[in-house]
Amino acid sequence: MKEYCALNIGELIQLVCSFQDDKIVWYRGHSDISWPLVPSVQRQKYAGKEQYLTNDFYMKASVTLQDKPDFRSYSDWLTIMRHYGLPTRVLDWSRSPLIAAYFAVCNQEKNADEDACIWVLHPEELNAEEGFNHYLYSIDSNTAVQMIRPAFKKEYVPDNPRVLDRILACYPIEHNLRVYVQQSAFTLHNSMRRLEEIASGSMLSRIVIPAGSKKEMEAELMALGVTISYIYPDSEHIAEELTERYR
Repeated sequence: MKEYCALNIGELIQLVCSFQDDKIVWYRGHSDISWPLVPSVQRQKYAGKEQYLTNDFYMKASVTLQDKPDFRSYSDWLTIMRHYGLPTRVLDWSRSPLIAAYFAVCNQEKNADEDACIWVLHPEELNAEEGFNHYLYSIDSNTAVQMIRPAFKKEYVPDNPRVLDRILACYPIEHNLRVYVQQSAFTLHNSMRRLEEIASGSMLSRIVIPAGSKKEMEAELMALGVTISYIYPDSEHIAEELTERYR
């Protein structure tokens, strides 16, 4: 796996331009470089609890949702759960390096002394490596749904055995403003393997942002308008941003 370094937004953009090469590229920011590429539901504290989380959410949140999907619309429910912060088998990515940089360096005081990083993924190469060819699926495709359904029904046996123990790069259905603004993309993990372990060639790389450069990069992002109310376009985060600005 190749590793690079960026001390400011200018250096980050130069690196990003060198990565494109007519390929689709996704980005993910970590404020602590030591964090692995593991979806939240696979972390130790949630081990063995995925079906409890998803089914309890369905039963308890249904009453609060104005447009509730059918229970069998597993991709819709997984997207809703991810939107509201429930631990899921989905790992968030962005098509924008600036969005990833925001999550790497902004409002991360507790990790201020740790190097940050931006992961760089070529999703088509991931899908080819996992046996899905150079093709990007939507999260409501039949292939993706077969990889999502075990999150709701542990004993489920898929029609297509090639989805077992696999990681799939897929696009969400952009039905809310946050997904649209963040230029969201997903990797769907129907496997306990880590992306770092299966990456080969140019599939996955990492841009290191030294701890001492995080404040400068945060200021540059603010100057470019990449702020909390841009990342989370709702009244709560607009109020948070204005409160901080005028404090």
